[in-house]
This record gives sequence, C-alpha cells and structure tokens, in this order.
Amino acid sequence: MVLKVRRRSWRILIVTLSLMTMGFLCILNLLAHELNFSEKTAKKQNENRFVLQDPELYIAQGIRKPQAAVDKSDHDNVNLEYGSHRKFVFTSHNNIPENEDLNIGADDSDEEYSNGGVKGEEEGDDGDDDDIDDTVDEWKGDNLDIHSQSKVQKVFEPYDFQNMSKLIFAKPPLRFQEVPNGKQMAEEKVMAQAGVREFSPKLAVSEGIFWSPYVEKMVPKGFSDEEVFNYTASIQSLEVHSVEPASWNKCGRPKNAYIVLRDKRVVCARYRDSDVRFILGEALSFYLSRLLGLDNVPAVVLSTTSAGQWSTQNLKTLDWSKDKLVALIQWIPNMDSFSSYVKIPERILKAYESGKPILGVHLKNATLQEITELQQWGTLFLFDYLTGNYDRVASMQDAAYEEKKPSIITEKIRNLFKSTKTNKLWLIDNESGLLDAYDLIYNEESGGARFLTFHKQMLQTMCVFQKSTVTAIQRLLQEENPHVSLFNYGMAHDPVLKKVLPNYNVKLIRRWFHQRLAEVYKWINQCAS
Repeated sequence: MVLKVRRRSWRILIVTLSLMTMGFLCILNLLAHELNFSEKTAKKQNENRFVLQDPELYIAQGIRKPQAAVDKSDHDNVNLEYGSHRKFVFTSHNNIPENEDLNIGADDSDEEYSNGGVKGEEEGDDGDDDDIDDTVDEWKGDNLDIHSQSKVQKVFEPYDFQNMSKLIFAKPPLRFQEVPNGKQMAEEKVMAQAGVREFSPKLAVSEGIFWSPYVEKMVPKGFSDEEVFNYTASIQSLEVHSVEPASWNKCGRPKNAYIVLRDKRVVCARYRDSDVRFILGEALSFYLSRLLGLDNVPAVVLSTTSAGQWSTQNLKTLDWSKDKLVALIQWIPNMDSFSSYVKIPERILKAYESGKPILGVHLKNATLQEITELQQWGTLFLFDYLTGNYDRVASMQDAAYEEKKPSIITEKIRNLFKSTKTNKLWLIDNESGLLDAYDLIYNEESGGARFLTFHKQMLQTMCVFQKSTVTAIQRLLQEENPHVSLFNYGMAHDPVLKKVLPNYNVKLIRRWFHQRLAEVYKWINQCAS
C-alpha cells in the first residue's frame, strides 16, 4: 500500500516538473520572439526616419541641384544623436560653395512696381486704383512660359513635386454631387474620440521637432483637398441669388459684399476696384495654403463683375464697376461672435519676449488644449512668413512698435478667428499676401523693411513643426522655380486666375518667394540641430 502511494507521488512530481519545463521553454521562446520583433521594428523605424536636407543646398543661389535633395548618397553624413530627445545633426555639402549674405534688403532690380507706400489699416484704406494693363510682365520673356512645360498630360497631386517642371497641370475629375445643393459646406468636426488614449505630454512631440501623429489627430479638422476643389468648381459659374453690403461681422470692409448663391450657399465677395493685386493675393495665398497642407484658409474663387452669374443683380447698389475682378471667399460659420476672437497664447508670448523658442522639452506640463493651439499657431507663423502677410500678427507688432506700447501684442489678433464649434483657428483676409506684402517689404520706397524683423521674430518663437508642412516646403524647394509651381497649381483650378495672372507683374514673387522658403527651412534645421 505504501509502495503504491510512493509510486503515485513520483508520477505526480515527474508530470509537474515536465509541465514547468515546458512552460519555461515557452516563456523563453516568447522572449526571443519579442526581442527579434523589437529589433526589426527599430530597424524599420530608422530606415523610415524623416531626414531634413542641408539648408545650404536650397539657399545657395543659382547652384541648386534638385536631385541631390532626394539622393540618399548625398546624405550619408546625416546622423541621429540621442539626448533628452532625438535630434538631427547636419554637416554641410562639400559641393555647395559659400552662400551669399542671407540678410534680405530691398530689391536691387530696376523694376517698377505700382502703388508703393506703407499700407493703411484695412477699414480705412481703399488703395490707389491700378489698371491691370500697367502691370503687365510677360512670363515668356523670363523663360517662364507656363504653356510650354511639356506634352505629358499628368494630373498634379498635392505634395507631388518630383519633376514638376515637366508636368502640365490639369484639373482632377470632380464629383459635383458631393456638394449638395442648398447646403453650406459644413465645417468638419473635431476628430472622433473613439479609441484615443488618455493624453500625456510625452505623446506631444516626435523626432524632437515634429508634432506627433497623436497631436495631429487631435487638432480640429478643416476641409480636404477633394472637398475644397469640389466646392470651388461648383460655385465658379453659379448664379448669384442676392447681394448685401458688408458689415463688421459679414465680410468686413465697405465695397465687399455678403453673397447668397442660387443654391442658398453663402460667400463673401472681395471687391477692390482696379487694385488687382489684393484679389490675386487672396487667391494665391489660398492655393499656397493647400500646397502646404493647411486646411484652415477659406477657399477662394475668382469672378468678374461682367460674368453671367451676376446678370440678375444690380451691382450699382454696391458701387461696383463693370469688368472688375472679384474674389468669392468661402463663408466659415460659427465665427461671428466675440467668443471667436483670438489672442496669442501665453507660452508664445513668453518665447517672443525672451527670444527663446518653444522646444519639445518645454511642453512637459502642457495640456492637450494648449498643445493643439500651439500646433495651429506654429503653422500660422510659417504661412505668414512665406506670404509676407502684414495684416495679421505683424500688424499688431507694428502697432506696438509705432506706439511704443508692447502690450498691444497681447490684444485680439486681426484677421484670425476661432470657430466656436470646433476651436479651429481660421486665417481670413489674406489679400495682402505675396503681392502687396512683398511690395511693402522689398520696395525701399515703401518703408516696410521692419516687417522682415516682425515675421522673423514670430517664426522663431516655435521649434516644433507640422511634419507634413515641412515636407511640402522641402519639396517646393526642390523646384527651380517654386513660384511657377504655385501659379500653375492655382490656374489649374481657377479659369479666371488662368486668364489674369499671366498678364500681371510677378517679379517680386519670382525674386523673393524661393528665398523666404529657404529661410523658413533654414530655421527648421536650426531647431533640429
């Protein structure tokens, strides 16, 4: 009896030891598999890591080699160091000679550009009348004939900048039914919260200088390219149902108008008589925003007062003349109250006053709301730097400088509103961008060189960027004439712009747009290093 009990105990012991051994071996196998998976993941992430190119490649004048910007062999000397956060280390290219002075001054060309002079406040300045014929500058004479690019019929897609000089820009197929008649294009909602983990400041920054995918996901959304261009195409010839003079909360300055279209959608009409540069500036700023991946600049469609869509309206009630250019600007709802006013965030004000930019490591105690606001403000500064817009943050800096009252910068910002529904920032009234702004900044007679300092000060408050915008800037810089890429992109979508723009003076954009792109990119590299 005792012998049987002992045999049974030994059997149980042996089975137990066997099971424990098998469990131990399974655990070792799982650990080995996990280690191998982690090594492969790390290797894949390292291969896919975003690489910023040497800024000297883009800033050196007349010696750009676009292919070098994407040739991996030219960037074997780009390394990653690990400290408190990951950062990029750059060394200069040996094949790029020393760069010319980057301090921007007045244009040294002998061009004559109409309407020099410091611009007044928006409410009281109707501008001097310019006739479009006085600003003719044929692009063909400057080897910029937009109609002789190539016979290759390839449709341009956003961010597709490779070999752009060989493309003819064509409209993508449009689905007009996606914009229902009688309904305003509704503002997109904040990203759905389903499946979103609890926010931690550690999730805010990726690769040291980029907002993380988590933050990008949490930022309120605007409109996709498909939505925007379906919208613009659908109203290009749509009949105007009624017109109403502008007011402070409906389309702004006198001579603008609040327009209701035949399908009851609403737009603002910007009218500047013969001051074509403001209308074109509004349109080009919009198209630049789409090239950069921004979704918070209202869509713009150009029209003329002699077009058929105005045939049922008495435009004399608006004091409009015939055959004048008009910009129809998308109406953004939920921004017509005092609660939609915007002030610069406290963190940015501190960076502005101290001259020390906001880094990823400075956001340890930031809330999710602060993070999403900073992301939108940083992209705003990049955009206004590229367009030279003097009528938003820069106008506040100018007023503080002129009146010797620094507190002005803490007040409500001009031409910037927040949706009371989504908290998304909307950059409105971009008419000064690119044309009039460059004239103010780079024309010695205009006396606007101080705006160079204003734009630089705000640009250098942020050292965390939207990755898609940086990628777009990098690809634009690979183009020999990035301003032509912008023009072609706009003209592919707007037939009126296609008729007007080739006859307009664009020398200042041709001279300075690439330079400002390079300066923004150089600042990004400084932040990375």
